[in-house]
Amino acid sequence: MSENADLEKRALEALLRYREALAKVETLEQEEAKAHRALAEWRGRVENSIFDGGASAARSNLVEAGQNAFSRLHDIRLAMSEATAELKSAFATLVTFDDALGVQVSTRSDGRRELAGGFQAAGLSTSS
Repeated sequence: MSENADLEKRALEALLRYREALAKVETLEQEEAKAHRALAEWRGRVENSIFDGGASAARSNLVEAGQNAFSRLHDIRLAMSEATAELKSAFATLVTFDDALGVQVSTRSDGRRELAGGFQAAGLSTSS
């Protein structure tokens, strides 16, 4: 296998890693939004319970539900931090192939970076 073909193979593997990392971050973003909605709903139930003077057992259930909601959000944020680090690492790996393959990294108007040139010219993209 020629050096260039090996480089292209490694670049494609890096691209696949990047796509997987991006998909993971996007999934976690959706989970985080869902956890935020659950927390907002819980807050509403707590406020209603305070005004209604709910029973002790109902309040205990609300406390447990709140603890679970906060715990879930915390877990998602930890996973998001790890997934974001993986995404940054995958992007950095793609950038290392920049000069060798003639791929250019550009910054979009929204501040996000994207790959252009070699990958897109080959019919590949960093988006899923």
